[in-house]
Amino acid sequence: MDLQEWIQRVRNNASISAEMEALPLRRDMLTLLTYIKVHRVIGTQSLGNFPLKAIREITQDFIHPPALDIDLGGQSFRMRSEDDIWPLSFLHILADAGALLDGGPNRQIRLTAEGEKYLAIIPPLQVWYLLATWWARVDWLCAYPFSGMGETLPANFKKVTLKQLLEIPPEIPMPFQPFADELIQETGLTWISAYSDFSTIALHSSIEAMVLHVLENFGILEVEYLSNGKTPSQLMPVSFAVTKLGRDMLQTLVIPK
Repeated sequence: MDLQEWIQRVRNNASISAEMEALPLRRDMLTLLTYIKVHRVIGTQSLGNFPLKAIREITQDFIHPPALDIDLGGQSFRMRSEDDIWPLSFLHILADAGALLDGGPNRQIRLTAEGEKYLAIIPPLQVWYLLATWWARVDWLCAYPFSGMGETLPANFKKVTLKQLLEIPPEIPMPFQPFADELIQETGLTWISAYSDFSTIALHSSIEAMVLHVLENFGILEVEYLSNGKTPSQLMPVSFAVTKLGRDMLQTLVIPK
């Protein structure tokens, strides 16, 4: 399915359009871009990230505001930078990679011409643009930034991931571990740390972060989680299903040759 065919399909289906319009990821991106459009925000001196005041004001209007400060066992852990808040950091990465924002260290962060256009296009296309940006322009290791993963993913990792997802019938649960094992084997994904006893868990966790969690945010996957038994609050992915809407979007992506 090409992009124009997909756009026509969603235009003709009110329920699909409404579902994509309501997607928290899209709405949070609009919150971020609108804030930057209205407020004067200067990037931090080191990385050009959002300053603390902007972080608090932007995230408080997210559909599911993330916790910025956490108290555990009488100890307080305070948000120190944008890098501590993945939901915001993820949106900033997408906005930068998608050329929606311009800025840098000690520079004002501004909406670009592309950012202005983004605000004006239809909601399904807004979602699709972010997905295409993630697939083509973002280093997925940002979602799992551990040194044991090395500096780059295998060259075929995105291509094989897309191929494997498209081979799964929509709305049919797929066990997570066999999917992860096949992806690891076919791409040659490795854990280079000297602590090799941790390698299988680390690689599975990387696929959980880079594939399951991200695509769940796009509405492409529905993931079933269960407690790992040892730490009840820690949920582990058991299976996932590709949604019909998600499969249609994935089919519009071009697999590099």
